[in-house]
Amino acid sequence: MKVVIFGAGRRGLRLARHLIKEKKEVTFLDSSQQRCLSAQAKLDCMAVCGSATDIEKLIEAGCASADAVIAVTDSDETNLVSCGIVSSQWPEVETIAAIRAISYLGTNSYDRKILGISHIVNPEQEAASRIAGVIQSGLFSDIIYFKGTEFILFTKTMGADSPFNGKNLIQMKKEFPGRYVVAGIRRGGKVFTPTGATVIEENDEIVIVADDDESTGLFTAFGGFVTTKLKRTVMVGGTRIASYLLKILPDKVRKSITLIEEDIQTCNEFIEDFPSLLVLNGSITDEQLWEEEAIERADLLISVTEDDELNIITASYAKKIGVKRSIALIKTNPNYLGFARHMDIDAPISTTDATVDTLMKHLRGEGVSTLHSIFNGDLEVYEYVLTENFKELGKQLKEVKLKGKCIIAGVKRTKEDNFIPDGNYTFTEGDTLLVAATHDDNDFVTEFFGA
Repeated sequence: MKVVIFGAGRRGLRLARHLIKEKKEVTFLDSSQQRCLSAQAKLDCMAVCGSATDIEKLIEAGCASADAVIAVTDSDETNLVSCGIVSSQWPEVETIAAIRAISYLGTNSYDRKILGISHIVNPEQEAASRIAGVIQSGLFSDIIYFKGTEFILFTKTMGADSPFNGKNLIQMKKEFPGRYVVAGIRRGGKVFTPTGATVIEENDEIVIVADDDESTGLFTAFGGFVTTKLKRTVMVGGTRIASYLLKILPDKVRKSITLIEEDIQTCNEFIEDFPSLLVLNGSITDEQLWEEEAIERADLLISVTEDDELNIITASYAKKIGVKRSIALIKTNPNYLGFARHMDIDAPISTTDATVDTLMKHLRGEGVSTLHSIFNGDLEVYEYVLTENFKELGKQLKEVKLKGKCIIAGVKRTKEDNFIPDGNYTFTEGDTLLVAATHDDNDFVTEFFGA
């Protein structure tokens, strides 16, 4: 597969790393000579310096023979126009554009096509959806919430006092039965999908997919914490992500939120758009504001300003003075995620990671409805919809040889019918499977599901 990426910035580089691990051929097209040279030095890829709206440069980058073109520059206009040119010149090439401003579409929906572009992804909407998932799960940890299902995904590190150290997964399930599955393990930097005979070791980072009803017990068993009920939430920053998030959350949750924003015009806009929202005009860096509003009594603080450093400092400080949980948006530099996790922030959310997951989902094919990457992309968990063309329809799971290449961690049939499959599960048209696999096994999974 050949992919051309417009923009060798943070999103482009992160996306390219995923693709190159899968042995895809990647070429960058970027207007900065420095970014092109840096991309070639860091990754096994080609880079062409020039404008993505220049037809000659598009040809030089190989767009005519590409399977897909992905525009992730910092300019919405460039992303739209460049993908529009490619779709008009080479209509068989899949085009994906990252667009932040909804004014280009005249609607909040990103499902319809514009300029012939195959898919449009809104990075800020993707980040808002991630934050909403954390809030709705009530766990306020580094978790993934699967829309329309009762499944959640989270990672836990096995400490020295873990009761599961030295036991295999079969023993673990006997001692702590329930609707969950260990979908992946990172040990000493290596990521793999386990079997029932896999023995848990101290410092293993394990990926768990579970029924949401099991979440409290699982978090307790694996050294986590119980859910937090929200009576009072403080949100910092009247940004577009804040607006998207408020639109996603139910009115009952919105009524518990206090928004703090220092720009008075932005405050008035939020008051008009969200009448049930309490909006305060002030700066979160003002210590007097923290005292007057007794922010330390909040159950949750969400910092979604445009400044990564301010979000991290605000969320970390909130925990230190007594706020129960905190969420920090990492919008610009995904490398801050590691720092944020070590500063007692419950859920640092990366706009870049959320966007790259969605881009990879589109590249996987029509059967993949959702994709989440874990451990810097070494493990992927995605939802695959079984169509009439799936060659294993009618067979039971125990009859199919997966060769240890992937784990089917969950099955969704209807909103009410979600379950963790056993060997007697029968592949049925219309089912949505939660599939976990490492990057190294992607070719097998792609061939197996016919994606």
